[in-house]
Amino acid sequence: MKKCSIAAVFALTWLMMMPPPKMPPVKGKDGNYEVNLTVPVARWIVFATYRNQTACRGDLKQKPSYFVCVEQRKFAAIPAPRMPAFARPPQAAATPARN
Repeated sequence: MKKCSIAAVFALTWLMMMPPPKMPPVKGKDGNYEVNLTVPVARWIVFATYRNQTACRGDLKQKPSYFVCVEQRKFAAIPAPRMPAFARPPQAAATPARN
């Protein structure tokens, strides 16, 4: 497969995204789990993939309002959220070399 055709396929992919559920899980009045809309888009869940925007938007009509369609290359350009320093795992302590 040529590089240009791989790029063309990549450009044509659309993602249906949804925010992650609230933790601990909470059910709303309608019986569905509530979602965390405060999470950055870079951490949203890919619900489905589509070849074009029309197909994605067609299925979007049947989903709750918080679902969105995003072109994959635009989603890939969104920077991942940085973890605050207090939430990072501790670095391994450097041990002095023995002679």
